[in-house]
Amino acid sequence: MGKFEVKIKEEVMQNLFNDTTKIYEMIETRFILDDASRDALIALCNRFNDDLSLMLKEIKLA
Repeated sequence: MGKFEVKIKEEVMQNLFNDTTKIYEMIETRFILDDASRDALIALCNRFNDDLSLMLKEIKLA
């Protein structure tokens, strides 16, 4: 993988992580969450980011 592809991939992944944060914030502001639900939502978002990162790590860009 070339340096340009690595840089582009890093930018794409950062955008995806930022979008996940926006999704969390949108849910958190629109729903009344207790601490357990909030913790579960955070864990779900983190797990999604981790799984997505692992999956996309070895896939080439189009």
